[in-house]
Amino acid sequence: MTDSPDREVTTLPPSADPRAGSLLEKWRACCVDGAPPDRETLDVFDLQPWLGHICVYETVDDGADFRIRLEGTRVGQITGEDWTGRHASDVDARFATDLVGCMQKTVRTGRASLHTTRIYQRKFRDAVRLLLPMRSQRDGPVDQIFLALYLDPGPPP
Repeated sequence: MTDSPDREVTTLPPSADPRAGSLLEKWRACCVDGAPPDRETLDVFDLQPWLGHICVYETVDDGADFRIRLEGTRVGQITGEDWTGRHASDVDARFATDLVGCMQKTVRTGRASLHTTRIYQRKFRDAVRLLLPMRSQRDGPVDQIFLALYLDPGPPP
Protein backbone atom coordinates (compact mmCIF):
# COMPACT_ATOMS: atom_id res chain seq x y z
CA MET A 1 0.00 0.00 0.00
CA THR A 2 1.44 3.33 -0.97
CA ASP A 3 0.59 5.28 2.17
CA SER A 4 1.70 2.55 4.56
CA PRO A 5 3.88 3.77 7.42
CA ASP A 6 5.95 0.59 7.11
CA ARG A 7 9.33 0.64 5.38
CA GLU A 8 11.41 -2.49 4.90
CA VAL A 9 15.07 -2.05 5.83
CA THR A 10 18.08 -4.33 5.47
CA THR A 11 19.55 -3.48 8.87
CA LEU A 12 18.12 -2.11 12.07
CA PRO A 13 18.65 1.63 12.52
CA PRO A 14 21.41 2.63 14.97
CA SER A 15 18.74 4.13 17.23
CA ALA A 16 16.87 0.81 17.54
CA ASP A 17 16.48 -0.74 20.97
CA PRO A 18 19.45 -3.11 21.44
CA ARG A 19 17.04 -5.90 22.40
CA ALA A 20 15.72 -5.93 18.82
CA GLY A 21 19.23 -6.65 17.56
CA SER A 22 19.91 -9.30 20.18
CA LEU A 23 16.62 -11.06 19.34
CA LEU A 24 17.51 -11.05 15.65
CA GLU A 25 20.93 -12.53 16.45
CA LYS A 26 19.36 -15.22 18.65
CA TRP A 27 16.90 -16.13 15.87
CA ARG A 28 19.74 -16.31 13.30
CA ALA A 29 21.81 -18.50 15.62
CA CYS A 30 18.91 -20.97 15.85
CA CYS A 31 18.53 -21.33 12.07
CA VAL A 32 19.74 -24.70 10.80
CA ASP A 33 21.15 -25.06 7.28
CA GLY A 34 19.41 -21.82 6.29
CA ALA A 35 16.00 -23.01 7.51
CA PRO A 36 14.11 -20.96 10.09
CA PRO A 37 14.09 -22.37 13.61
CA ASP A 38 11.33 -24.54 14.97
CA ARG A 39 9.57 -23.96 18.28
CA GLU A 40 11.63 -26.68 19.96
CA THR A 41 14.95 -25.15 18.91
CA LEU A 42 13.86 -21.62 19.84
CA ASP A 43 11.54 -22.18 22.78
CA VAL A 44 9.86 -19.93 25.31
CA PHE A 45 12.77 -20.27 27.76
CA ASP A 46 15.22 -19.01 25.12
CA LEU A 47 12.93 -16.06 24.42
CA GLN A 48 12.63 -14.90 28.04
CA PRO A 49 14.44 -11.54 27.56
CA TRP A 50 12.13 -10.56 24.68
CA LEU A 51 8.79 -12.17 25.57
CA GLY A 52 6.69 -9.06 26.18
CA HIS A 53 7.75 -7.63 22.82
CA ILE A 54 6.81 -10.72 20.76
CA CYS A 55 3.47 -11.51 19.13
CA VAL A 56 2.90 -14.98 17.71
CA TYR A 57 1.05 -15.09 14.39
CA GLU A 58 0.02 -18.36 12.75
CA THR A 59 -0.90 -18.98 9.14
CA VAL A 60 -4.58 -19.56 8.37
CA ASP A 61 -6.42 -20.30 5.12
CA ASP A 62 -3.30 -21.80 3.53
CA GLY A 63 -1.28 -18.65 4.18
CA ALA A 64 -3.87 -16.19 2.92
CA ASP A 65 -3.98 -14.57 6.38
CA PHE A 66 -2.41 -14.78 9.83
CA ARG A 67 -4.18 -15.14 13.18
CA ILE A 68 -2.69 -13.39 16.18
CA ARG A 69 -2.34 -16.30 18.54
CA LEU A 70 -0.63 -14.31 21.29
CA GLU A 71 0.13 -10.62 21.67
CA GLY A 72 3.10 -9.63 23.81
CA THR A 73 2.18 -7.65 26.91
CA ARG A 74 4.61 -4.84 26.07
CA VAL A 75 3.19 -4.64 22.54
CA GLY A 76 -0.26 -4.20 24.04
CA GLN A 77 1.08 -1.46 26.31
CA ILE A 78 2.84 0.30 23.42
CA THR A 79 -0.23 0.26 21.17
CA GLY A 80 -2.90 0.49 23.84
CA GLU A 81 -4.73 -2.48 22.28
CA ASP A 82 -4.70 -6.27 22.51
CA TRP A 83 -5.30 -7.92 19.13
CA THR A 84 -5.08 -11.53 20.32
CA GLY A 85 -7.44 -13.71 18.27
CA ARG A 86 -7.76 -11.20 15.43
CA HIS A 87 -6.03 -11.34 12.04
CA ALA A 88 -3.29 -9.48 10.20
CA SER A 89 -5.94 -8.56 7.61
CA ASP A 90 -7.82 -6.75 10.41
CA VAL A 91 -4.70 -4.66 11.06
CA ASP A 92 -4.44 -3.90 7.32
CA ALA A 93 -8.10 -2.90 7.11
CA ARG A 94 -7.90 -0.59 10.11
CA PHE A 95 -4.55 1.09 9.45
CA ALA A 96 -4.14 0.90 5.62
CA THR A 97 -1.04 -1.27 5.88
CA ASP A 98 0.18 -4.38 4.09
CA LEU A 99 1.04 -6.59 7.06
CA VAL A 100 -0.45 -9.65 5.34
CA GLY A 101 1.77 -9.08 2.28
CA CYS A 102 4.87 -8.59 4.44
CA MET A 103 4.10 -11.77 6.35
CA GLN A 104 3.41 -13.77 3.19
CA LYS A 105 6.81 -12.70 1.86
CA THR A 106 8.45 -13.70 5.14
CA VAL A 107 6.83 -17.15 4.99
CA ARG A 108 7.74 -17.58 1.31
CA THR A 109 11.41 -16.59 1.73
CA GLY A 110 11.95 -18.06 5.20
CA ARG A 111 14.04 -14.98 6.00
CA ALA A 112 13.69 -12.38 8.72
CA SER A 113 12.09 -9.14 7.59
CA LEU A 114 12.92 -5.82 9.28
CA HIS A 115 10.81 -2.68 9.13
CA THR A 116 10.70 0.82 10.46
CA THR A 117 7.15 1.82 11.19
CA ARG A 118 4.90 4.06 13.21
CA ILE A 119 2.80 2.91 16.11
CA TYR A 120 -0.48 3.14 14.22
CA GLN A 121 -2.48 4.09 17.31
CA ARG A 122 0.01 6.79 18.38
CA LYS A 123 0.82 8.96 15.39
CA PHE A 124 4.12 10.37 16.54
CA ARG A 125 5.76 7.20 17.89
CA ASP A 126 8.23 5.34 15.70
CA ALA A 127 9.18 1.70 16.10
CA VAL A 128 11.17 -1.12 14.60
CA ARG A 129 9.38 -4.34 13.71
CA LEU A 130 10.95 -7.73 13.15
CA LEU A 131 9.08 -10.52 11.35
CA LEU A 132 10.80 -13.80 12.21
CA PRO A 133 9.58 -16.93 10.40
CA MET A 134 9.14 -20.02 12.58
CA ARG A 135 8.11 -23.64 12.21
CA SER A 136 5.81 -25.21 14.79
CA GLN A 137 7.21 -28.66 13.90
CA ARG A 138 10.87 -29.59 13.41
CA ASP A 139 10.45 -30.81 9.82
CA GLY A 140 7.39 -28.74 9.03
CA PRO A 141 6.90 -25.68 6.86
CA VAL A 142 7.06 -22.11 8.10
CA ASP A 143 3.64 -21.71 9.68
CA GLN A 144 4.22 -19.06 12.32
CA ILE A 145 5.76 -15.62 12.50
CA PHE A 146 7.13 -13.99 15.59
CA LEU A 147 6.45 -10.27 15.25
CA ALA A 148 8.65 -8.26 17.62
CA LEU A 149 7.99 -4.57 18.19
CA TYR A 150 10.27 -2.04 19.89
CA LEU A 151 9.87 1.72 20.18
CA ASP A 152 12.58 3.63 18.33
CA PRO A 153 13.44 7.05 19.75
CA GLY A 154 15.17 7.98 16.50
CA PRO A 155 18.59 9.57 16.15
CA PRO A 156 19.72 11.88 18.94
CA PRO A 157 19.12 15.60 18.32
